[in-house]
Amino acid sequence: MNNEFEALQSQWKENKNSIKRNSPDSDEMFSVIKKKKSWSTRFHYGNIVVLSLVLIGIASFFYFVAPVQELLSRIGVGCMIGGLFLRILIEIISVSKAKKIKMTDNALQTTNDTIAFYNFRKKIHGPITIGIIVLYTVGFYVITPEFSLYFKTWQMILIDVSYIVGAIIPYLTVRKNIKKEIRILLEIIELKRTITTEVK
Repeated sequence: MNNEFEALQSQWKENKNSIKRNSPDSDEMFSVIKKKKSWSTRFHYGNIVVLSLVLIGIASFFYFVAPVQELLSRIGVGCMIGGLFLRILIEIISVSKAKKIKMTDNALQTTNDTIAFYNFRKKIHGPITIGIIVLYTVGFYVITPEFSLYFKTWQMILIDVSYIVGAIIPYLTVRKNIKKEIRILLEIIELKRTITTEVK
């Protein structure tokens, strides 16, 4: 990453037809872009690890501990696992897109590529994420009728309510990170404006 950063600095300084040669803000801009790319990559890898562990845990639970028998319940389990798998796949695609942003490219192109990446993430946080959450939630509650055969009413109420309570913490965490990604997008767009004002 340091080599990429140095190469990008060199590219910026050498491109005197596009960027001011001795711009006092150029080093800071490169540093900001580098930090945001690094945070993004770590964030996506972290999501992949956490979601994969949850997927393995849920799949193991329904395979070894509570194998459901009813077709509707199996569809519910499929929705839950499918929703998680889809989210993991999106994170893998995000990592792939992030790696395609070459820090050694022209400074303006690097910024444009980064903006395109965060715009992609912004779209993911809209209907796609909501759809995955709905799919997972429907899957969870579709299993409820079969579980009610083995649990008392108060236990079922506790299970159903615990899902809502248990979802609050991940929701707040995801919401915080979504806001951070959107903020990063706006900051990089502002960096682009700064770069383009230096173009001669």
